[in-house]
Amino acid sequence: MKRLARTHMQNGLSVVASCIIGAAVILIVNVLIVAAVTLTFFLTGANDTGPTATEVSQALTKRGSTYTLSANMVRDLRKRNCWALLINKDGQLAWGLDVPDDVPTSYTPADVASFARWYLNDYPVSVWRHGEGLVVVGLPKNSVWKYSFTSSFAVLGGDILLIVALFFADLSVLVVLAWLFARRSWKRRDDARNEWVAAVSHDVRTPLAAVVTDASELLESPHLDNAERVRTKRIVTKSQETAALLADLNTANRLRYSMEPVDTCNVHLAAVARLVVASFLDEKTGDCELELAVAPAAEGVCIRGNEALLKRMLSNLIGNSIRHNPQGCHVTVSLDIRTGLLGLAFGQRCMLSVSDDGHGFGDVLLSTLKKKSSDELPEHGLGLVIVQRIATAHGGRASFANNEGCGCTCTVELPIAVRRT
Repeated sequence: MKRLARTHMQNGLSVVASCIIGAAVILIVNVLIVAAVTLTFFLTGANDTGPTATEVSQALTKRGSTYTLSANMVRDLRKRNCWALLINKDGQLAWGLDVPDDVPTSYTPADVASFARWYLNDYPVSVWRHGEGLVVVGLPKNSVWKYSFTSSFAVLGGDILLIVALFFADLSVLVVLAWLFARRSWKRRDDARNEWVAAVSHDVRTPLAAVVTDASELLESPHLDNAERVRTKRIVTKSQETAALLADLNTANRLRYSMEPVDTCNVHLAAVARLVVASFLDEKTGDCELELAVAPAAEGVCIRGNEALLKRMLSNLIGNSIRHNPQGCHVTVSLDIRTGLLGLAFGQRCMLSVSDDGHGFGDVLLSTLKKKSSDELPEHGLGLVIVQRIATAHGGRASFANNEGCGCTCTVELPIAVRRT
């Protein structure tokens, strides 16, 4: 049914939204973790690899033919087991501090180009220019990972797109998995509810029918006095109301979970309205007056649906007005046609309304009826909820409102299938 599909669609969208929010939260948490780890490294000095070649170059001075490095810089280098050297413009070692024995003393331009980018004899090094040549600062072997990465903007843009695509791919997998788990949960819940309602209906129907039968037979007994007869009649009436309520509950459940057959044949709605109104008049309506008004344009209208459900819908509306106005009221059942857009035949709808001049709907009930469809059934007004679900099952909708002054009106809007000639 359309309302069931809308409800499941809303549940599905909720699952998707939850997955998107969850993925965003996970992404934010990951970014915060990376930022926190990076900040911790900087604050604790875990990423401190010692003085750089730039700092050593600035601290290295020349007096005459002698090079001097500041005492603080020497201390910092030795504290981290670093060494330093100066290569002059001729490629020869001009100065050094704690230079390992396996480090060469002369270099070609090719050597400089190689270790400036990678390693010098497996020592990770940094280089910086100096007025007398090139300063090299080395760290212990296997202490620092050094890698130079170069990429074109086209490849970098492709990598970014790949990361984004992977994120949405992971998100899609998360949504699909969540959807499958949710559908499985919904099915278990629906099956449990259907089994519970079916069991209750079966277990209660038989003893209730026995109560009605025995009370009806007792009502015909000539030995009852007036007081006992009134009480027995009340037992019959309340038992019948309970049976009707049980039937309403079962019908509402079946409509909610697409268990009721619909769209079976073309139903002449005007004929259905006359049959239902006639049945109420035959059974007496108490102090209530019942009137039927069928517009000429609606006489040949047929609705595609289930005739028994449409009768049930109209019976619930009329019965609601009569039952809640024991002091009497005027009930009007009308059937008309609403024209389509710009007065065209396309999009025409059949408008079935039941109006009375009684007490009207209570605020709580009216608020409940105007809410969107849900799995919960109200404590009161179950028959009107069934009206909503029958209308929805036939591709229409039901609206409820209190009249100005007094009374209330329910209007059921249904699509027209064919017109009888």
